[in-house]
Amino acid sequence: MKNIFFKTIFLVSLLSAFSCSEEMMNERLLVDASGKPGELFVVMDSIQWKGELGELIKSSVISNVPGLPQNEPYFKVHYIEPTQFKSFLRNVTNILFVATLDSKTKGGAIVRSYITKKYIVEHPQNYLLEQKDLFAKGQSVLYLFGADQHELANRMAENESFIRNFFNQKEKERLKQRLYKSKEKKGINNTLLKKHDFYMRIPNGYRIEADEPGFVWIRLPDNGNRGIDKNIFVTSTAYVSEDAFKKSEIIAWRDDITRDRIFEDPEMKGSYMETDTVNIHVEYNSATIGGNFAKEIRGIWRTHTKGIGGTYLSYVVLDNESNRIFYIDGFVVSPGVPKRESMRELETILSTFRTTTQMESLASKN
Repeated sequence: MKNIFFKTIFLVSLLSAFSCSEEMMNERLLVDASGKPGELFVVMDSIQWKGELGELIKSSVISNVPGLPQNEPYFKVHYIEPTQFKSFLRNVTNILFVATLDSKTKGGAIVRSYITKKYIVEHPQNYLLEQKDLFAKGQSVLYLFGADQHELANRMAENESFIRNFFNQKEKERLKQRLYKSKEKKGINNTLLKKHDFYMRIPNGYRIEADEPGFVWIRLPDNGNRGIDKNIFVTSTAYVSEDAFKKSEIIAWRDDITRDRIFEDPEMKGSYMETDTVNIHVEYNSATIGGNFAKEIRGIWRTHTKGIGGTYLSYVVLDNESNRIFYIDGFVVSPGVPKRESMRELETILSTFRTTTQMESLASKN
């Protein structure tokens, strides 16, 4: 009996070691996912791509990002016919598989093989499945499936923004890793915390452009960076009433700040920045920043002389502990250059905003 016991223990240990070695080997064998930011590869039967399912996907992920002066879709979508999905295409960062049981084509069968028909049949209550690192490290894969096209189309219509939000979040997670892979500007981080009562993770390359009581402007100048100048500014005031969260009040607050603090040219009167509420709709939504209630606005700005303009993203954030509201804003100056990815970067940085009271609370817990 002892021999059998020890042999069993040895066999289990051997299998465990082999399993770990196999996982480590697979980890080493996987190449890094490749592709440009904002790309999405869709693999599904060509007939379904041209029909209702394809149209629902396009309406979600190819719709334009709000608040940009030119039309720019959330993602650049590449359709791949299933029989052509091989080789380097499998190493891309974002992949969407779509399959239904009623598809009789070879392409439909190929896509089902990635999910397995058995799983689709046994999980009729589900219609989506997430997987990471399927063919490459850092890869995000989403499966959409259903018994038939009509059923899947209804599910997708009920959750129209899910696909877009899923891959958008994955893009921001990768972006955050890239932004903070090199050293952060710890000096700036500490200045913000000590002098302005908030914390924000500032990536390497950014600098403080203006630092005054109650106002700070952080900037990444163009420096040949494809003509893109990235900016963040923050101010705060006492919270008096809910009116501070009204769309009109936020825009007025922004204009008050930028009129005195941003882009004023002593040689040209009236050169200050202002919000453009005429040429494009100002997006206005509720949001959460660092666990705090916030209102978000997106739109375009211009100088009063109409010399230059660009796009911005702003949040008014409530800090209940200090009974203050913070105005945080990210804007770009990039004439004639696509702005989607620059704004995604600024959105990622702004999302790291925390108040001093939040940072003190975290410090006490540690």
